[in-house]
Amino acid sequence: MISNAATLSTEEQVHRARKGLRLFLSILLVFSIIMNTAVILTKSIPLIVVYMFTPALSSILARLLLREGFKDVSFNLGSAKIWKGIGLAVLIPIIICFITYSIAWFSGLAIFQLPVGGSLEPIFHMLGLQHLPTPLNFILIVVVTGVLGSLINLIPVMGEEVGWRGYMLTRLVNAKVPRPVLVSGLIWATWHVPIVIAGLYVEGPSMILTVAGLYLCIVPFGYIIAYLRLATGSVWPAVIIHSAWNAVVQGPFARATIGNHTEIWVGESGMITALIILIAAILVSRRKLIK
Repeated sequence: MISNAATLSTEEQVHRARKGLRLFLSILLVFSIIMNTAVILTKSIPLIVVYMFTPALSSILARLLLREGFKDVSFNLGSAKIWKGIGLAVLIPIIICFITYSIAWFSGLAIFQLPVGGSLEPIFHMLGLQHLPTPLNFILIVVVTGVLGSLINLIPVMGEEVGWRGYMLTRLVNAKVPRPVLVSGLIWATWHVPIVIAGLYVEGPSMILTVAGLYLCIVPFGYIIAYLRLATGSVWPAVIIHSAWNAVVQGPFARATIGNHTEIWVGESGMITALIILIAAILVSRRKLIK
């Protein structure tokens, strides 16, 4: 997936990919330490948005220093396969959240309350969603949030995905690293840990449980994103699914859920969430949804 791969032998491709991977991870480590120190010292939520751009910036610097070019990032939108991937990228987070939170609500582990629209509330009022029966109202809120929220979150999420799936994943594959998708997911999860420890992301009653739950959710979710990226040959489905996930799980589902210690079961580090994501990852990878 390196831009001049056609002119290189397999051995040279592997060497270049490994060199790029080492440089990317080294730059990312330096940037992450600097940003994490600033975030922890200031407890600044806006700085977390800046932190999200460190993977993309690291990949850009690696490309420039190694003269790799940017073609293999693949912002291509010109095929039905890619648009099918984008459609799945919006639907998958919504389906995962509906199943996860329904289990929690109906089992009594959490309590459902109809949320207001948050930052999207004016749009919901304009569409008249507040006058609909509660179940239909909530379903439409989730769908609108998934579509519009994925667009609103697009830029900061690009800051991650241009690095993770636009560079690191493909280099792991080309470098012939064993289990590249698993390694990618573990690195992605570990990158989140410092801001969890700082109490600025996915808080829960137990730090150990929260960090463990984060790995259990992010690593299998990484398989889903990697599948969309590799099956479509474009980074856009990866960007959209990441953006849509952030929009729905941090938006309507979080606001619709109350109760004691619900973070153990649902949310971005919940045990039920982890189980449903794992099942979804197995189904997505085995059924070959994009052909």
